[in-house]
Amino acid sequence: MAKQKDFLSVIKSTWTDYIFPFLRLPKYPDLGLLLTTAFGFSFLIQTIWQNIPDEKLFFSKTSLIGYSIVTLVRLMVLLAIFVFTGEHFKIKEHHLWGRDPGLGGVFMSILAGVPAMLIATSVHNLFIFFELQLENPIPGRLYYYVTNESSLFGVALVFIITILLPAIVEELFFRGLLFSILPDKWWIRIPVPALLSTLFATNKLEFLMFLVIGLFASGIRYFTGNVLCSCAMRLGLACASTLLEKVISVQDPSSVQNSIDYSRTVLYASYISLGIGIVMMLVLFRQLRYFKYLQHNEDLHCNTEEAKPLAIPVFEHLRIGFFIGVALIALCWLRA
Repeated sequence: MAKQKDFLSVIKSTWTDYIFPFLRLPKYPDLGLLLTTAFGFSFLIQTIWQNIPDEKLFFSKTSLIGYSIVTLVRLMVLLAIFVFTGEHFKIKEHHLWGRDPGLGGVFMSILAGVPAMLIATSVHNLFIFFELQLENPIPGRLYYYVTNESSLFGVALVFIITILLPAIVEELFFRGLLFSILPDKWWIRIPVPALLSTLFATNKLEFLMFLVIGLFASGIRYFTGNVLCSCAMRLGLACASTLLEKVISVQDPSSVQNSIDYSRTVLYASYISLGIGIVMMLVLFRQLRYFKYLQHNEDLHCNTEEAKPLAIPVFEHLRIGFFIGVALIALCWLRA
């Protein structure tokens, strides 16, 4: 009887001290929690989407309606995680939304959309060209649509699903919630949200383009200190894409079969746009660095609450949820 009690006490202490702490909700909104929930639901949606027979649906998966449905579901999952985590852990608004950047910060954020568009589009077009040069197969896309909509309803739906909602929901999650829990170092807060938002898109063909956009958005969020500025940058990017469509636009890989068919006009425009975009980026980020410098001096002088990052120990991010999240990211991309 005594041995049985000792055995039960060992099991209980093992569960209490070593197993349960890794399974329960963490004390802090750590990176593992966000990775596990976001990419876990993403993998579930992806699996369901890939296994639904086309004949069971009244629409095509590659139609605008099909793309809109799956995109809306994925974005609503991110928004639900954002709301639940913020409410459960009582994260203050100035951590999630950031500080007031002023009119100058918003204006510079919109302007940042121009070099972001030039660089991202050029990188995408050059990627396709070099893939064709190397005779590599063009990567496929998991979520996309092939419908050309010219009606008012179709154009409005494209704007809402492909531009407006992603620019708000993705920025709130990756540059709002995720950004706020990371250590206050530029070499962490800029590349990590950019990489994770790119991985969430699960788009091999446009990986480099989304990564460039993510880096710009994270940079804007870091220097201005406000998540709405990164939203403004993405809206500025959409406006620049529309205005400069005749000069440079995203190359459709289905229109070319090999590097010989690749339009030299598109190729040269991509090289020139890449150079112009890099110069514009350097000038703009020099101004944004000065903007960050002024904010930092103000924080030191006034000791403002907004200057203090969330006090989350680094080891809290390396719980079992982090490794589960990494595994789920790998599963999403292996099955894409």
